This record gives sequence, structure tokens and C-alpha cells, in this order.
Amino acid sequence: MKRRVDITHALRDRWIEIWKLENQRSPHWVSFIKSQDMKSSGSKSRTPDFAEPGQDRDLLSTNERHFFYRLRFSGELLWIKEQYPLLSLERSAAIAKQLGVRHPTYPYTANVQVVMTSDFYCRSIIGNKIVYSIKDSEAYKKLTKRQKANLEIKLKIEQVFWESQGVKWHLIMSEDIKTIFSQNLEQLFSFYSIDLKLTILLPRWLSSFESLIKDHDDISLSDLISELADQINLSYQDSVAIFEHCIWHKKIIADLNQLLRFEKSAAEFKLRVNAYG
Repeated sequence: MKRRVDITHALRDRWIEIWKLENQRSPHWVSFIKSQDMKSSGSKSRTPDFAEPGQDRDLLSTNERHFFYRLRFSGELLWIKEQYPLLSLERSAAIAKQLGVRHPTYPYTANVQVVMTSDFYCRSIIGNKIVYSIKDSEAYKKLTKRQKANLEIKLKIEQVFWESQGVKWHLIMSEDIKTIFSQNLEQLFSFYSIDLKLTILLPRWLSSFESLIKDHDDISLSDLISELADQINLSYQDSVAIFEHCIWHKKIIADLNQLLRFEKSAAEFKLRVNAYG
């Protein structure tokens, strides 16, 4: 855990070197800030990334976690790197000087410049690099005038840091993240992968599902999924797993702007089969 007091230039530089070594040695991305480095707020998490077995994500708020699910669900990204440091420090310091603002420093230090980070640094499958900074609207409203000014300085330095390198930078506010859509993605993501037996049965399950909703789209999802379990000799839980896996991978298209509840009907969710296994 990175300590938050008595931070010196040497200690900060050691953190940078340790982070570089960790990423050289690890087959997975290692974030610069870990969830355990932050004071407990009840919303930070080390979240498994089911799309990359063995990769855990250091997500420092509920907003970040929900936005991460959106990034994964998009299917448009080659890689995602959370808590990415703005290095070199000389570059971010030069940008601050260019903007005529003071570069952020660590608390209780006079001049030890902070290693700033971006929440998500991503590369799309067509090669474009994109950065997302996530902020909570309600938390922003509670800041003092000075705290708001400091935050705006950090955001401006971050924006110029990336845009000066040709990287698109986006500020995402919580009202665009705290949605039913995000809640549904959190539920679905744990079914990103299913076991081999269910993968083999998936095309048959999906074909039967399509036939059922054509004639019985007014009955509850729970009854539909139970009927499919009986037809294919699966447990109800396995049938649910295939259903949620298919929605995540867009083999079944659903209206995810309403809460996914199994007492509702297929018609209410506008379900349709999009692709077979």
C-alpha cells in the first residue's frame, strides 16, 4: 500500500520504478494505483475481468466499476488499462507551466509533484486510443470553491496531456453511468464465460428459445427458461447462465434500459435472437 504521508521525491520515484517492473514481469496489466492504496469508502473494488482470465481490475468507485462494464460490453476495445499514470512527470509539469497553473503535489508536501492518473486508457480494435475520466456529479457539488478549482486544474492538465499526443480524452459524469443499463451489465458480466458443457448445448438452447418466444412471448422469462431447462435436461441455474451469457454476447438482443427481472415477459424486454452459437 502506498502511504499518504511523508512522501518524498525518492519515494515517489521508487513507486514509479516498482510499477514499471511489475508491468514488465506480469502477463496482465498492473494499475499504478491499487484499490488498497485508497482510503476505504465502501465503493472501491478489485473486480475480476472475466474477459481476461487472471486479470483483476482496480476500480476506485461504483461509477468506475459500472463504466468498466460498459467498456467491456461495447466489444470495441483491444485493451483497457485503468489507473494509468501520466508519465513522464516532466511532461505533465511542462503542461502545467504552459497552462499557467501549479502542478498538483502530494498532501503535506511543499513540492513533491503528484503522479497523475487517468481512470481508463483504452485502445480500440481499429487502433484508436481513447482516455476516459470519470467524475461523480453529486460529489463535485459538495466540493469547496478551492477544491473545485483544484479539480478543474487536474482535469485540464490531463486533457492537454492526452490531446497533445493525438489521444481523444472524454470526461464522463455519473448521471450518464448510474443507470438501469449499468445495473444490468453488472449482473450479466459474471456470465461472460460458461463451462464447456453449456457452450456445446448453447446452439440447441438458443434455437429452442427462439421457437418458444415466437409463440409464447407473453409468459414470464422464468417460465420460458424453466421450460428450456426441462427440454434440454439442464438445471434451471444452467439455463439462466446460458440466457445471460447470450445477452452479454448479443446472441439475444434485449431492452436493457429496464431492470432485468425474470417475472417479466419476453415481449416486455423485446427479446429476439440475433445469432446462434
